[in-house]
Amino acid sequence: MAARIYAHDWEASGLGPPSSWPLCLKSAVDIMLPSKAQIVMFWGQDFIALYNDAYAPTIGSKHPQALGRPAREHWSELWSDLEPLLRRVLDHGETVVAKDRPFYIERHGYPETVHFDLSYSPVRDEEGKVGGVFCIVSETTQRVKFETALRESEERFRAMFSQTAAGIGQSDLAGRLLLVNSRFCEIVGYTEAELLKMRVQDITFPKDLDDYVRSYRTMLETGQSFDIEKRYVRKDGSLVWVANSVSPLRDKNAAIRQAVAVVVDITERKRAQEVERRLAAIIASSDDAILGTDLNMRITSWNIGAEKLYGYSADEAIGHSVVLLVPDDRIEEEPAIIRQVSAGLKVDPYETKRRRKDGGLVDVLLSVSPIFDAYGRIVGASKIAHDISARKEAERLQTVLVGELNHRVKNVLATVMAIARQTLGREEANRAGVDAFEARLASMSKAHDLLTHGNWEQAELEAVVKQSLSPYQRDRFSISGPSIHLAPRAVLSISLALHELATNAAKYGALSVPEGRVSIEWSLEGDDPAKLRLRWQETGGPSVTQPSRKGFGSRLIESLLAAELKGKVKITYDQAGVICEVDAAVGGGWDHDHSVKPSQ
Repeated sequence: MAARIYAHDWEASGLGPPSSWPLCLKSAVDIMLPSKAQIVMFWGQDFIALYNDAYAPTIGSKHPQALGRPAREHWSELWSDLEPLLRRVLDHGETVVAKDRPFYIERHGYPETVHFDLSYSPVRDEEGKVGGVFCIVSETTQRVKFETALRESEERFRAMFSQTAAGIGQSDLAGRLLLVNSRFCEIVGYTEAELLKMRVQDITFPKDLDDYVRSYRTMLETGQSFDIEKRYVRKDGSLVWVANSVSPLRDKNAAIRQAVAVVVDITERKRAQEVERRLAAIIASSDDAILGTDLNMRITSWNIGAEKLYGYSADEAIGHSVVLLVPDDRIEEEPAIIRQVSAGLKVDPYETKRRRKDGGLVDVLLSVSPIFDAYGRIVGASKIAHDISARKEAERLQTVLVGELNHRVKNVLATVMAIARQTLGREEANRAGVDAFEARLASMSKAHDLLTHGNWEQAELEAVVKQSLSPYQRDRFSISGPSIHLAPRAVLSISLALHELATNAAKYGALSVPEGRVSIEWSLEGDDPAKLRLRWQETGGPSVTQPSRKGFGSRLIESLLAAELKGKVKITYDQAGVICEVDAAVGGGWDHDHSVKPSQ
């Protein structure tokens, strides 16, 4: 730059040749040129620029054109910012000092913001008048960028440290906690102040401590990070499962001085794993055949129960189509199941047959459920097959025995009927008695038919009522009451009672005239035990008077029904129609539902 300066045509600049420069300017130039500091000098009212080699790179492509020219020509883009600083020095004799002062400049063909440490001082002549500005600068752009990036990085780290969903703890090599974030505090239940007085060992579950210490020592020896799942003891004494990722922290000499742990609460995952483990154990040990298939019907899982039921080992079954278990006449069942499962539809348990490895068929109760992946998508079907072969055989035998029992009962009733006819004869005088007796036996026979349909266990009260009244027009009756399944003895007694009431109504009561009607209603009251209240009420029939004596039918109703039901039976001969009321406790072998279901 010295050669440039002394070879420059200074006449055009207004300064004149260097030989005519004032002593103060020459002295300032002599100081500037050999200096390793970045120095620029602006002289006179036009701020003619002079600078040294160290300064030239800071103005980029403006060099060397800026030498000897007014500053406003080559610093035009920042002149509004630079001129006031220079004026303070030139006009007022101030010294301007700034650190990391930003300037907008276009020195490489594009705009940028640069930073300088600067010191602007006045250059005075022999009379003390300020002739120019002596500027010592040091570009700090890279340092400022680095510090800004570092500051932003630290801010991001602090935000991440404080806001992350994972706990973070920093400790010395003895385990003393030096730094913890809020999530770490939440996980272990201690405050930050409490934790900074503790060691990692103090909050580690004793049974997990040996494994942790062993891994920690290995990290100190090898410098390798390690992951471990362990339990912390919370402040309240409860345990929390965590996944720890522990890494060493080194000093500038690469020596390990501290450790940092990233801690994630995995308690819920551990609970889910325990549930899965238990479910897997249940599935593995279940006597039911449990298998899984994908949506292409390929078998994906197979338990011991499936091996026992079907005869295939897991190796023989997994990967093959589940159709190998389906008989030829039921081949469409599996595709239909997969279609339903894929569509998200419920598949109700149903009874079917499946084929064993030996070719034999087995009766099963099949339950099907969808299998979901981690995203809630249906990816297959789980099937539980319960062997019902023994139950099916028992049902078949029961059907045979019930049929045989019904046959024998009918034979006995037929025999009784024949004896009655032979004993009472066919004379006109005995005809009414024989007919009544036959009707009662017929009622008992129908009651037995109802019990046969219920496997001689129970019969529905509504069905008993409708069966007993079947000889008559249905629209003559109003029937309503909740669902009740009667024990066999109650079925027979109620059937006979209703038969007697209906026979009497047909002869003398509401059913003897076209406009007569009968209402049969029942209800359940209370729970321990529930009480059955049944009411027979005739309306629209002939006027009723109290009979002078009770007939066989009335005595049968009041004595037989009361005895069989262990309750009370009351017959009222109201002028508007006969009323029969039954009040009895619900007995053993009865099933009932309190909801009322009207029927006509």
